[in-house]
Amino acid sequence: MRNFVNLVQTALFLIFIVCEVESELNLRPVLGIITQKTSEVFEPLVPYNSTYIASSYVKFLEMAGAEVVPIISTWNKKRIERVIRKVNGVLLPGGAAPFNESSYWDASVIAYKVAVELNNKGVYYPLFGICLGFETLHEIVAQENSTSFFDSENLTIPLNFTQMAYKSRLFKDMSKELMQSLLFDNITLNMHKMGVSIKTFQNNEKLKKMFQILSTNLDRDGREFVSTVEGIKYPFYGTQWHPEKNIFEWTPFQAINHGPTAVKVTQHFANFFVNEARRNKNKFASEEELESLLIMNYKLIWGAGVSAFGQIYIFQDETFLKIKKNKKLKKINSQIDKK
Repeated sequence: MRNFVNLVQTALFLIFIVCEVESELNLRPVLGIITQKTSEVFEPLVPYNSTYIASSYVKFLEMAGAEVVPIISTWNKKRIERVIRKVNGVLLPGGAAPFNESSYWDASVIAYKVAVELNNKGVYYPLFGICLGFETLHEIVAQENSTSFFDSENLTIPLNFTQMAYKSRLFKDMSKELMQSLLFDNITLNMHKMGVSIKTFQNNEKLKKMFQILSTNLDRDGREFVSTVEGIKYPFYGTQWHPEKNIFEWTPFQAINHGPTAVKVTQHFANFFVNEARRNKNKFASEEELESLLIMNYKLIWGAGVSAFGQIYIFQDETFLKIKKNKKLKKINSQIDKK
């Protein structure tokens, strides 16, 4: 009987601990995604001066329990920073925006600086860069050109883990079976022409101080590039490959693995990043302010066979549907700009 009582007491204590931990988390995480300029392939579907986000990145975060606010890179810098300070983390997505001369780059620099500042103040604030976002984070940190050409576009391969991967935040809770699949199976899709070489990384003290390499890969010519990193001091993460595509992109022109194990990999990375965002307590001033900025306010179009993305959200004045439909929300957005 005494053993039974002890078991009950232990169980109740563990339940209390779990509830305490959950009560300290943000159970409504909101993540920002930075937009980038559309390319000519979207015309005439989308005016060339628009910016966009592939819906696969939005779904990637939403399936793990987050809401999404677009960080519209053509906003003025003050508004970009204000919104970045209210979300619980930022995703830098893949794409084709140029370094150093694009609104995507400018918004990414702001996100990086805010994230460093807040983390230095004890406010947990995660960043995640995918493909172009991965390269952008490295360029920002290195403060010099850190990318070079690789023959790795449309290349689906396993990961070559470093010893640090097995102790990392990003992989430590991944099952042994899933780690083995990533190590031996063609699961990770690379779509990049530019990447960060091992030599470049090792020769840059800023990169070595910021990131630890969790995996590397070889391109078709046998050149080695960095494929997965995580921050040493900060909750910053990056994959040169595309974890989101395994579930949410279906173009027949890309070698995407849609198998059940590849799906689990996508789910792991989405859950991990959203759980990181749950540790941040930033909030919007009101429910109305948040609702006025959510991704659902914007136009979603089908790629119609002209794009590598099945669907994209577009951001331009005439597609900013809430302004036309709801004068109250228009007033709220005007107030946000003044704060």
